Amino acid sequence: MRPRNANSAWKMRAALAAMVLTLGARATAEPTPYVWWEGEDTTDTNFPQRSAFSTETFQETAHLLSEGDWLSNSGPRAGAEAYAAYDVDVPANATYDLWGRKFWKHGPFRWRFDEGPWSTCGRDVALADSTYLRTHLGANWVYLGEAELVEGSHRFELRLLADEGEQMTAAFDAFVLTPGAFLPNGRLKPGERSGLADPGYFPYEPGLDAFGAAAVLDLRTLNEDAAGEDGFVEADGDIFRLASGDEVRFWGVNVNANHAGQNRKSVDYLARKLAKLGVNIVRFHSPLFDGSGDPAKIDSGKLDDLFYLVAAMKGAGIYTEISFYFPLWFDVQPHYGIDGYDMIDNKRPFALLYFEERMQQIHREWLRQILTTPNPYTDTRLADEPAVAIVEIVNEDSFFFWTFSKENVPAIYWARLESMYAEWLAARYGSVAAAAEGWGGTLDEDDIENGRVAILEAWHMTGDGSRAGGPSKTRRVGDQVRFLTEVQRDFYVDTTRYIEQELGYGGLVTASNWHVTDGPTLDALERYTYTAADVIDRHGYFGGQHTGEGSGYSVRVGHEFQDRAGVRSPEAMPLAVAQIDGYPHTISEIGWPQPNRFRADMTFLSSAYGALQGIDAFFFFAVGSVFLADASIAKFQLGSPSVAATFPAAALMYRRGDVQESAPSVSQVIVLNDLYAMKGSGAGNPTALDALREADIPVCAAVDGAISTYDPLSFYAGPFTRRFGDSADESSQANLAAAIDREGATVESLAPGLKWDYGAGVATVDTPRSQAAAGFLGAAGMVDLTDVAIHMRNEYGSVTVTALDGADIGASDLILIQSMTEDRPYGFRADDGKITDLGSAPFGVRRIDGTVRISIAGGEYEAAVLDENGYDAGVWSEAEFTAGSVTVALPPDFLYTVVRRVEAR
Repeated sequence: MRPRNANSAWKMRAALAAMVLTLGARATAEPTPYVWWEGEDTTDTNFPQRSAFSTETFQETAHLLSEGDWLSNSGPRAGAEAYAAYDVDVPANATYDLWGRKFWKHGPFRWRFDEGPWSTCGRDVALADSTYLRTHLGANWVYLGEAELVEGSHRFELRLLADEGEQMTAAFDAFVLTPGAFLPNGRLKPGERSGLADPGYFPYEPGLDAFGAAAVLDLRTLNEDAAGEDGFVEADGDIFRLASGDEVRFWGVNVNANHAGQNRKSVDYLARKLAKLGVNIVRFHSPLFDGSGDPAKIDSGKLDDLFYLVAAMKGAGIYTEISFYFPLWFDVQPHYGIDGYDMIDNKRPFALLYFEERMQQIHREWLRQILTTPNPYTDTRLADEPAVAIVEIVNEDSFFFWTFSKENVPAIYWARLESMYAEWLAARYGSVAAAAEGWGGTLDEDDIENGRVAILEAWHMTGDGSRAGGPSKTRRVGDQVRFLTEVQRDFYVDTTRYIEQELGYGGLVTASNWHVTDGPTLDALERYTYTAADVIDRHGYFGGQHTGEGSGYSVRVGHEFQDRAGVRSPEAMPLAVAQIDGYPHTISEIGWPQPNRFRADMTFLSSAYGALQGIDAFFFFAVGSVFLADASIAKFQLGSPSVAATFPAAALMYRRGDVQESAPSVSQVIVLNDLYAMKGSGAGNPTALDALREADIPVCAAVDGAISTYDPLSFYAGPFTRRFGDSADESSQANLAAAIDREGATVESLAPGLKWDYGAGVATVDTPRSQAAAGFLGAAGMVDLTDVAIHMRNEYGSVTVTALDGADIGASDLILIQSMTEDRPYGFRADDGKITDLGSAPFGVRRIDGTVRISIAGGEYEAAVLDENGYDAGVWSEAEFTAGSVTVALPPDFLYTVVRRVEAR
């Protein structure tokens, strides 16, 4: 019998009408008939018995293949094309989707059934999942296409596309025909779950979501019926507004061309799943150009995939931001018309976009094609598409980062920049000689007679570099910094104008999002250049030390790492954002990279402190599997339970504004001339920093990297705002004596609701609609909040209690309890911080041990457990009802529990 109380009932509030509360069968998609065959079980083949990729080369992980083996090939083609054929028995007439599990994108091939037409799986095929076998070797499901087949036996044939002498690297694990939806999940067949879990963990294996009406937890109704249904998103001062006039915050994720390139059913599934979890924007972050020929030409296939992605997301009420250029994606080739890269090792055009005409022409041509080509799925140009909320000019590039060096910029362009600098100096000072006189002389590298003044590399623009040669060096560097700031900002002005006026784009533009070499000296100027556009953006990551080859972008056996908890490191958080007055602020990449067992506080802290500070959008980095169920560990991982599965409560709390944005803790006025004089973005001369520390005055050495006498914890009391003005004396700071307790290692928000005990590693939210705790809750004991008491006995985790119907918790008819501890792939192992086994699917969650007591209004309630997709799991939580409260035992193997009024159900 389900536990419940028996007090009098009353009708649910109208806000509950949007939530579907029907108790019914779980709406996980039912398994459909399928046909499965092994890649190695051929009827006929000329593949070799052994190859460089045979399972003998990875015996320890061969069990991750479907039957522990696959068909593989290697080496150059010499003679007949490689082929394999299979006899396949089809149970019924149907149109089937064909999927194959193969070695990454290697081994492009053609395939057919019987004597039908050939279809091609190319090198650019989108990968639907990823299973690690060994370094640079993995197994991935790919969608191959549709096949209309009749009942009976059929011959399936594949042939590698390698020409004579070309490499035949390829491997095939399995194939499946399915007439319905298919969740690519390693070696598992449709509908299967492995049930594998390490001791103390439970397997997190969500099945396909049918998105049925029985879902209790589905945040799709937070979104518009269609994104942009009333028009474009607008920037209104420092907030976003929908065209309807409603203020909006964006809870988003990063996706790329691989996601957009999945079969259309999978893209539709991703859009609907994201909306269900509370997402209302995605950042498409991928190159779209076709680098094989004209570098200015957009790849029509990739553009078509983007068009479909925009349409699919729009249908789920999700907006799109487009990020299409990152210098690391663009290897300059000799035929590109960009000279000089044949003379240096680097081929990436760092900083070139800001001043080189050919690079700007290419960039504008990309923009023109992306924004003005009609979308066949909406009959609308993206320039006219309100569902495209933001266009980003360039990702992670700047004059003020370490990549600005002669090693990275060819001599021809460095010289061109020096000539521009000479012209700028002459215009500013009347002559270059007059400028040099103000510096106290010239350098040997200067060539004034030929109209060139030396541009110094990135280090010289740091505080240490600018002071290394005394006051004259500082004055010279200050002029260079002013010049480069103006060039960079002018580029953003011109490009924003081009996008909005010449191309007619009706949405918002963001300039870039990068760091600088020396935050105290240059960060404020970097953000100042972004004021040329509509939105101020940045990136931020948090984690422990992670070392080993490729550790900047991957996780491998042999890597060494340290776990690190955000709740104990507020001053290292990427959530401390100095916001420029009058602009919405976004963090278009945020994440707690793997490996790190302490990730359950990421969405919690982002939601709570993003709302407190008035940050307007988060984009978590990054989606792996389009089904949000990753099969293996990845450096930047969203599709694991500690992230994606914690979206619902965090997204709802953030988007709904449960945590009140407070008045500013700091209002800083910065004088541009002080920045150009290399004084930094705080009060006084940067050399005062050491003196401030010696005097035991709290110094924020990283207020977005800015030197300041403001306590770095001020961000967690309230917003830190900036404006560019005439006098730094106009800056002000709230009285933070009651908010910040350095001795007690705590900080409380100026607006009621947030407390962060970073000494104990516990953060809490206490607002009428949401009450929560995250961190080292086991040592904290009972966490008492206004309507909720949380007692988690696990060492570390998070528990959020939120009213799904928008009422205060004490009067709510439907209350969600969302819990998370630690997660890791099954079999992941590390010895003293050194990875010995990456593990495999599924991810496991450390079993949950705790209770939650909630004060509730009168009426009859029940406590029901929800499955991974938000449906009734058919399990009742252990609950004790007393007058005015319910105490719920957190289910050890589930993340979601709802306490709901029976009559509301």
